[in-house]
Amino acid sequence: MEYIPGTTLTFNTVAADNCFSLIAPLLTVTKGLTLAQVRELTGLETSTIQNWIKRGWVKNPEEKRYGEEQTMRIILINMMRGSMQLEQIAFLMSYINGSVEDRSDDILPDRELFNVLCSIIYECEQNAIYDTSKLDDAIEMHIKKVSLRDDISRSKLKTALRAMVLAILSTRMRDLAQKAFMELV
Repeated sequence: MEYIPGTTLTFNTVAADNCFSLIAPLLTVTKGLTLAQVRELTGLETSTIQNWIKRGWVKNPEEKRYGEEQTMRIILINMMRGSMQLEQIAFLMSYINGSVEDRSDDILPDRELFNVLCSIIYECEQNAIYDTSKLDDAIEMHIKKVSLRDDISRSKLKTALRAMVLAILSTRMRDLAQKAFMELV
């Protein structure tokens, strides 16, 4: 993994199980990011970010600052958008975490979801896991590390993570194919 998925930050193997630890200092020092900083962190256009807020996929920034909730939601959407329709991503996010305005219905907070996704993707890439049964085993192993309220939540999370990881890996494979093609021309 060259970059942390959904960001322009260089991946660090030390943070493989806690990629959020590389983003947290940015949020802490600045007390939230400006739109320009979110754009720089994600590589997204202003209009894209504003559109996601307008559609209700990302909570409105407070005093023009994007806190942890908004920043992580933007990064999560950005991680999957290369191979999944935005409406499908929005469905997955609400399937796991309900309303963007209500954190009490979350199965797993976006920060933890991001960490689990990054660690599964890292494991898949390191161990060349592209078989779905091995992927399911990796997902099971990683969600054992997080606290969930019940078996229904665990089952929902496993199902959603499978779709998310496959989307992210397919985008990465597409990018590698494009790079290989460009070497031909």
